[in-house]
Amino acid sequence: MTVNARDTVYRTLLERLTHGHYAAGDPLIPQTLSEEFAVSRTPVREALALLEQDGLLVSGRRGFEIRRRGDEEILEIFETRAILESSAAYAAATRATPIDLARLQDLHDRSQATDDPAEVRRLFNHFHDAVRNAAHNRTITTLLRTIEAQVKVSAPWNTPGGARDFGPSFAEHAALLDAIRAGDAAAARTVSLEHAAHDRDTRVSQLIARMAADLTAPDSTAAGWR
Repeated sequence: MTVNARDTVYRTLLERLTHGHYAAGDPLIPQTLSEEFAVSRTPVREALALLEQDGLLVSGRRGFEIRRRGDEEILEIFETRAILESSAAYAAATRATPIDLARLQDLHDRSQATDDPAEVRRLFNHFHDAVRNAAHNRTITTLLRTIEAQVKVSAPWNTPGGARDFGPSFAEHAALLDAIRAGDAAAARTVSLEHAAHDRDTRVSQLIARMAADLTAPDSTAAGWR
Protein backbone atom coordinates (compact mmCIF):
# COMPACT_ATOMS: atom_id res chain seq x y z
CA MET A 1 0.00 0.00 0.00
CA THR A 2 1.33 3.42 -0.95
CA VAL A 3 2.04 5.73 1.98
CA ASN A 4 0.76 9.21 1.18
CA ALA A 5 1.94 12.54 2.59
CA ARG A 6 -0.81 12.67 5.22
CA ASP A 7 0.13 9.24 6.58
CA THR A 8 3.83 10.12 6.69
CA VAL A 9 3.17 13.32 8.62
CA TYR A 10 0.71 11.54 10.92
CA ARG A 11 3.11 8.74 11.80
CA THR A 12 6.01 11.12 12.39
CA LEU A 13 3.98 13.42 14.63
CA LEU A 14 2.51 10.43 16.50
CA GLU A 15 6.03 9.17 17.19
CA ARG A 16 7.06 12.59 18.44
CA LEU A 17 4.01 13.03 20.65
CA THR A 18 4.34 9.61 22.30
CA HIS A 19 8.05 10.16 22.98
CA GLY A 20 7.82 13.60 24.59
CA HIS A 21 9.17 15.62 21.67
CA TYR A 22 6.71 18.46 22.31
CA ALA A 23 6.10 20.16 25.65
CA ALA A 24 2.62 21.05 26.85
CA GLY A 25 1.71 24.37 25.30
CA ASP A 26 4.01 24.02 22.29
CA PRO A 27 1.94 24.94 19.21
CA LEU A 28 1.91 22.64 16.20
CA ILE A 29 1.39 25.13 13.39
CA PRO A 30 0.32 23.76 9.98
CA GLN A 31 2.37 26.26 7.99
CA THR A 32 5.53 25.53 9.99
CA LEU A 33 5.03 21.78 9.70
CA SER A 34 4.30 21.94 5.98
CA GLU A 35 7.62 23.71 5.48
CA GLU A 36 9.43 21.16 7.67
CA PHE A 37 7.95 18.16 5.81
CA ALA A 38 8.12 19.89 2.41
CA VAL A 39 4.45 19.20 1.67
CA SER A 40 1.37 21.37 1.25
CA ARG A 41 -0.71 22.38 4.24
CA THR A 42 -3.56 20.04 3.25
CA PRO A 43 -1.93 16.73 4.30
CA VAL A 44 -0.55 18.43 7.42
CA ARG A 45 -3.99 19.66 8.44
CA GLU A 46 -5.46 16.22 7.74
CA ALA A 47 -2.78 14.56 9.89
CA LEU A 48 -3.37 17.03 12.73
CA ALA A 49 -7.11 16.41 12.49
CA LEU A 50 -6.53 12.65 12.83
CA LEU A 51 -4.36 13.22 15.90
CA GLU A 52 -7.11 15.39 17.36
CA GLN A 53 -9.56 12.57 16.62
CA ASP A 54 -7.21 10.20 18.47
CA GLY A 55 -7.54 12.42 21.53
CA LEU A 56 -3.92 13.60 21.48
CA LEU A 57 -4.32 17.20 20.29
CA VAL A 58 -6.76 20.08 20.57
CA SER A 59 -7.07 22.96 18.15
CA GLY A 60 -6.04 26.36 19.46
CA ARG A 61 -5.61 29.91 18.28
CA ARG A 62 -2.21 29.32 16.71
CA GLY A 63 -2.64 25.73 15.60
CA PHE A 64 -2.83 22.55 17.67
CA GLU A 65 -1.57 21.74 21.16
CA ILE A 66 -1.20 18.60 23.27
CA ARG A 67 -4.49 17.80 24.95
CA ARG A 68 -4.30 18.35 28.69
CA ARG A 69 -6.26 15.90 30.82
CA GLY A 70 -7.54 16.08 34.36
CA ASP A 71 -6.79 13.46 36.98
CA GLU A 72 -10.14 11.70 36.60
CA GLU A 73 -9.83 11.49 32.82
CA ILE A 74 -6.33 10.02 33.05
CA LEU A 75 -7.61 7.32 35.41
CA GLU A 76 -10.50 6.62 33.02
CA ILE A 77 -8.00 6.04 30.23
CA PHE A 78 -6.08 3.55 32.36
CA GLU A 79 -9.32 1.77 33.27
CA THR A 80 -10.33 1.48 29.63
CA ARG A 81 -6.91 0.22 28.60
CA ALA A 82 -6.98 -2.42 31.35
CA ILE A 83 -10.35 -3.70 30.13
CA LEU A 84 -9.15 -3.92 26.52
CA GLU A 85 -5.79 -5.48 27.45
CA SER A 86 -7.44 -8.13 29.61
CA SER A 87 -9.90 -8.91 26.80
CA ALA A 88 -6.96 -9.33 24.42
CA ALA A 89 -5.23 -11.65 26.91
CA TYR A 90 -8.43 -13.70 27.28
CA ALA A 91 -8.75 -14.03 23.50
CA ALA A 92 -5.06 -14.86 23.11
CA ALA A 93 -5.44 -17.79 25.51
CA THR A 94 -8.11 -19.26 23.23
CA ARG A 95 -6.69 -18.31 19.81
CA ALA A 96 -2.88 -18.14 20.03
CA THR A 97 -1.10 -20.15 17.36
CA PRO A 98 2.23 -21.96 17.84
CA ILE A 99 3.90 -19.01 16.07
CA ASP A 100 2.25 -16.56 18.48
CA LEU A 101 3.47 -18.56 21.47
CA ALA A 102 7.00 -18.80 20.08
CA ARG A 103 7.09 -15.04 19.51
CA LEU A 104 5.89 -14.33 23.06
CA GLN A 105 8.47 -16.69 24.53
CA ASP A 106 11.27 -15.15 22.47
CA LEU A 107 10.40 -11.60 23.54
CA HIS A 108 10.10 -12.63 27.18
CA ASP A 109 13.48 -14.39 27.08
CA ARG A 110 15.20 -11.47 25.34
CA SER A 111 13.81 -8.96 27.85
CA GLN A 112 15.37 -10.98 30.67
CA ALA A 113 18.71 -11.35 28.87
CA THR A 114 19.53 -7.63 28.61
CA ASP A 115 20.72 -5.19 31.28
CA ASP A 116 19.77 -2.10 29.26
CA PRO A 117 16.61 -0.59 30.83
CA ALA A 118 15.61 1.15 27.59
CA GLU A 119 15.90 -2.14 25.68
CA VAL A 120 13.84 -3.89 28.36
CA ARG A 121 11.08 -1.31 27.90
CA ARG A 122 11.23 -1.74 24.12
CA LEU A 123 10.89 -5.52 24.41
CA PHE A 124 8.07 -5.15 26.93
CA ASN A 125 6.19 -3.03 24.41
CA HIS A 126 6.74 -5.67 21.74
CA PHE A 127 5.55 -8.36 24.17
CA HIS A 128 2.26 -6.54 24.69
CA ASP A 129 1.91 -6.04 20.95
CA ALA A 130 2.44 -9.78 20.51
CA VAL A 131 -0.30 -10.56 23.05
CA ARG A 132 -2.68 -8.28 21.13
CA ASN A 133 -1.75 -9.93 17.85
CA ALA A 134 -2.28 -13.36 19.40
CA ALA A 135 -5.85 -12.32 20.23
CA HIS A 136 -6.55 -12.13 16.47
CA ASN A 137 -9.09 -9.34 17.02
CA ARG A 138 -8.32 -6.28 14.89
CA THR A 139 -10.94 -4.13 16.61
CA ILE A 140 -9.32 -4.58 20.02
CA THR A 141 -5.87 -3.99 18.53
CA THR A 142 -6.97 -0.76 16.83
CA LEU A 143 -8.67 0.59 19.94
CA LEU A 144 -5.66 -0.28 22.08
CA ARG A 145 -3.30 1.60 19.77
CA THR A 146 -5.34 4.76 20.29
CA ILE A 147 -5.67 4.30 24.04
CA GLU A 148 -1.98 3.45 24.42
CA ALA A 149 -1.02 6.64 22.60
CA GLN A 150 -3.21 8.62 25.00
CA VAL A 151 -1.50 6.94 27.96
CA LYS A 152 1.97 7.73 26.61
CA VAL A 153 1.11 11.39 26.07
CA SER A 154 -0.83 11.89 29.32
CA ALA A 155 1.30 9.77 31.67
CA PRO A 156 4.60 8.87 29.96
CA TRP A 157 6.80 6.15 31.39
CA ASN A 158 10.06 7.16 33.00
CA THR A 159 12.47 4.27 32.49
CA PRO A 160 13.99 3.30 35.88
CA GLY A 161 17.69 3.29 36.41
CA GLY A 162 18.31 -0.44 36.43
CA ALA A 163 16.86 -3.67 35.08
CA ARG A 164 16.32 -4.87 38.67
CA ASP A 165 13.38 -2.47 38.88
CA PHE A 166 11.56 -4.57 36.28
CA GLY A 167 11.32 -7.62 38.54
CA PRO A 168 7.54 -7.50 39.09
CA SER A 169 6.91 -7.01 35.36
CA PHE A 170 9.10 -10.01 34.48
CA ALA A 171 7.04 -12.16 36.86
CA GLU A 172 3.74 -10.84 35.52
CA HIS A 173 4.78 -11.42 31.91
CA ALA A 174 5.85 -14.96 32.78
CA ALA A 175 2.51 -15.66 34.46
CA LEU A 176 0.62 -14.20 31.50
CA LEU A 177 2.62 -16.29 29.05
CA ASP A 178 1.99 -19.44 31.10
CA ALA A 179 -1.76 -18.76 31.17
CA ILE A 180 -1.92 -18.14 27.42
CA ARG A 181 0.14 -21.25 26.68
CA ALA A 182 -2.13 -23.33 28.96
CA GLY A 183 -5.23 -21.95 27.27
CA ASP A 184 -6.48 -20.66 30.63
CA ALA A 185 -8.41 -17.61 29.47
CA ALA A 186 -9.73 -16.66 32.93
CA ALA A 187 -6.22 -16.71 34.42
CA ALA A 188 -4.85 -14.71 31.48
CA ARG A 189 -7.47 -12.03 32.05
CA THR A 190 -6.75 -11.88 35.80
CA VAL A 191 -2.98 -11.62 35.33
CA SER A 192 -3.45 -8.94 32.67
CA LEU A 193 -5.64 -6.85 34.99
CA GLU A 194 -3.09 -7.15 37.80
CA HIS A 195 -0.28 -6.16 35.45
CA ALA A 196 -2.27 -3.17 34.15
CA ALA A 197 -2.91 -2.00 37.73
CA HIS A 198 0.81 -2.22 38.51
CA ASP A 199 1.70 -0.20 35.41
CA ARG A 200 -1.02 2.36 36.20
CA ASP A 201 0.21 2.89 39.75
CA THR A 202 3.82 3.27 38.60
CA ARG A 203 3.00 5.77 35.85
CA VAL A 204 0.68 7.81 38.06
CA SER A 205 3.35 7.99 40.78
CA GLN A 206 5.89 9.21 38.22
CA LEU A 207 3.40 11.75 36.85
CA ILE A 208 2.67 13.15 40.31
CA ALA A 209 6.39 13.39 41.04
CA ARG A 210 6.99 15.31 37.80
CA MET A 211 4.12 17.67 38.47
CA ALA A 212 5.42 18.33 42.00
CA ALA A 213 8.88 19.04 40.59
CA ASP A 214 7.37 21.49 38.10
CA LEU A 215 5.63 23.36 40.92
CA THR A 216 8.91 23.78 42.80
CA ALA A 217 10.93 24.73 39.71
CA PRO A 218 12.42 28.28 39.68
CA ASP A 219 10.00 29.27 36.91
CA SER A 220 7.02 27.11 37.73
CA THR A 221 4.67 29.13 35.57
CA ALA A 222 6.59 28.08 32.47
CA ALA A 223 7.08 24.46 33.46
CA GLY A 224 4.88 21.89 31.79
CA TRP A 225 4.41 18.15 31.92
CA ARG A 226 4.19 15.63 29.15
